[in-house]
Amino acid sequence: MSDSPRVLIYGASGYTGKLVAECLAQRNMPFYFVGRNKDKLDASLAIVEERLGHKAPATIVQAANTREELLPLFEKVEVVINVAGPFMQLAWPVVETCLETNCHYLDTTGEQDFVIAVRDQYGKAFAEKNLLLSPANSYMWCAGALAAEVALETEGVDSLDLTYQINDALPSQASTKSFLRMVNNPQYLLKNNEMIEWQGDRHFTINVPHMSQPALALPWSGGCEPVWYEHDDRVLNCKVLTAFGDEIIESVVSLIHRFNKESVGMNQAEKEVLTNQFGDEMTPEEPPKDSPDIHRTVITCIGQGRQVTTVFPLSLNAPYTFTGEICTEATERLLNGELKAVGFQSAAGAFGHRELIEKFHQLGYMNNPWQ
Repeated sequence: MSDSPRVLIYGASGYTGKLVAECLAQRNMPFYFVGRNKDKLDASLAIVEERLGHKAPATIVQAANTREELLPLFEKVEVVINVAGPFMQLAWPVVETCLETNCHYLDTTGEQDFVIAVRDQYGKAFAEKNLLLSPANSYMWCAGALAAEVALETEGVDSLDLTYQINDALPSQASTKSFLRMVNNPQYLLKNNEMIEWQGDRHFTINVPHMSQPALALPWSGGCEPVWYEHDDRVLNCKVLTAFGDEIIESVVSLIHRFNKESVGMNQAEKEVLTNQFGDEMTPEEPPKDSPDIHRTVITCIGQGRQVTTVFPLSLNAPYTFTGEICTEATERLLNGELKAVGFQSAAGAFGHRELIEKFHQLGYMNNPWQ
């Protein structure tokens, strides 16, 4: 492989950025390690190299989140992995500069409203340039799309009911800000080919096949699966609920109620500042790297049709580290010319769900339903 980087991580000094860098380095893929603060970049790359036990093939570059500073960097690469969130607040210059410089765009967002907005504003333009516009290359909501595609292999399935459940969740600082801003905005599910709004200020009691007791869950922004399938002729209905442990769910509902009181009379920009403040309070420091023996998760997809019901549980471990692998696998396939569909796509749509599940099974992250 060439020593000249063909991929760039933006927002690289954060929790997820370090995991993406670690996964790229494990495959010996040179990359630019880019962010706004040089000292943080230096410290973060040192952590990556300590985990690896050797030097990473990384080039550190300091760059502000502006077209003027991003443009000369993006002109050097083919793939940009954006991990700087909250994405509705920060991602637009990155997306727009990718389009201008003919770069494939990947990110790790969990924000449903951003995914809808970026699809509607830029999906067609990326497709016309044969580029990939792929948000949510992350545990949420890539894993659900993989599970959904397995369910859709059963003839007659046209409705998808998804649940995410994770043990001992450790949301990062950026993820906390991201999900708090999204749970305080409208959240949608797909019903009879229409996007309708969830009741966002309450939790739901759910039952999933692998658990002996019911659990509390939230729409958690509504998920990206309804967005992936909104214009898919195969799917009439799609909804997603997420259970991160009852204490976390109850804490988030309490914050939603607090937000509803404190945000009265605020404009959108002021509301974004408020949810960032909540995020700093909830996760004041970066958590440790997740563990495959502790942080285990099951994404259950119930597929239904007129005459059929099927259930597929996708077992997965270390979801944040898995996010790094998704970004790395997508990058490697892009650089190898293995893109199956251009424009706005989930990872499953862009590269094939069977191919990805088989690869991630080989890497030790998930089960393989075909073995």
